[in-house]
Amino acid sequence: MDFKHFPIEKYLKKREKSDAFFKAFHDGTGARIAVSQRPPYRFTGAVCRYREEQLDDELEYIASAMRYNSDIMISALEPWYGVGLYASGFGAKYIWNGNAAPQTLALIDEPAEADALKLKPLSDWEEMTEVLNRIRYFKRETAGLMGITLTDTQSPNDTASLMMNAAEFFADCLEEPEALEPLLTKVTDAIIEYSRIQMEEIGDLFASPGHNTVSGFADTGIMLSGDNLAILSPAAFEGAEAPYLERIAQAFGGVNIHSCGRFTHNVKSLMNVKGLRMFDCCIDMTDPNPNSPEKLAELVKGQGDITVQVRLSIHSADMLKPLIDSGARLNILFTPDPEPLISNRLVERFKEKYL
Repeated sequence: MDFKHFPIEKYLKKREKSDAFFKAFHDGTGARIAVSQRPPYRFTGAVCRYREEQLDDELEYIASAMRYNSDIMISALEPWYGVGLYASGFGAKYIWNGNAAPQTLALIDEPAEADALKLKPLSDWEEMTEVLNRIRYFKRETAGLMGITLTDTQSPNDTASLMMNAAEFFADCLEEPEALEPLLTKVTDAIIEYSRIQMEEIGDLFASPGHNTVSGFADTGIMLSGDNLAILSPAAFEGAEAPYLERIAQAFGGVNIHSCGRFTHNVKSLMNVKGLRMFDCCIDMTDPNPNSPEKLAELVKGQGDITVQVRLSIHSADMLKPLIDSGARLNILFTPDPEPLISNRLVERFKEKYL
C-alpha cells in the first residue's frame, strides 16, 4: 500500500485512543488486561531486502490491523532487517536465499577466538547502515506521522549463538559461562550503542517496546528476541544471559523479552531479571511447542509488576482462563479470524465472558 492511499486520518484518531489506553495499562492506572488483534504479516521474510516493498507491506499490515477491534492497536513501523544484524557487525556475512529472510554463518568455534572479534565502524557495516537509512526513509515517506520501533534486536545470548559454533556455545553456557563473558560483553555493548543510535535517528517518533508486540509512545524499555530461552537450562540462562539483559535494562529503563517455543522452565529465572517489564510467549499452536497456560498461570500468579504477553488464536480464547484467574497483568495478542466481523464479535464475547 502506498502511503498516499493509507487512511492516515483514521489511523491518527484510532492511535490517540489506543495510546491513552496503552499509557494507563502500563502505568497501572487502567485495565489489568489488554486485548489486541494482530493479523498475519510478511515483512520479516525476503521482502525485507527491499525498503520500498517493506514499507508498502507494513502499511498494508497496519491498515489491515485497523479493521480489527483492539485495546492497543498495531500502529508502528519496524525497520526489520534480519535476526543476524548484530552478528553481521562482527563480520558474519548476510546470505540471501530465495524467499527466505537473510541468514548468517558462525564466525568462531570456541570462546577464546572472541578476543579477535571487533565491531565494524558504521561506515563498513552495511546492514546497520541500511537499518538507519530505512528509518530515514520511513520517516520521509510517511511525513513523520507514524511511530517507528527499533529493528528486531536479538538478545546477547541469541546473537552470540549465531556467531559461535552452536554445540560448543550451548555447552559453555551450561558448563563455563564465564568463558563466554568477552563475547557476550562485546555483543551487549554493541546492542546498547546502536540501539541508542537508532533512537536518535527515530527521534520523537520512537515507539516502544518494539518487535512482536503492540508499541506506542507511553512505554519505556526495549524489546529483545530471546528465543534461546526455550533451549537454555535455568542455570545456563542465569550465567550466560541474565546479567547482560540487566545491563540493557539499566541502559534503557527496562527490558522486554520475546521467545518462541516453550520456556516455562525459565520463567522464574526470567522474572528475577532486574528491570524486566514484560515477557512474551505463545500458549497455542500458532507457535511450535507452545507453553502450558496452566503451568504459566502458576508461575506468574500475583506478579502484577511484570506484564505477561500471551499470543494465541482468537478461536483458542478459552485457554486464557487460568491466566486471567492468576491475577497477572496480561497483554493478550490474538491472531484474528480472517474475517474481521467474525473476529470482532468473538473478541466481544470473550470480554463479556471473562473481563
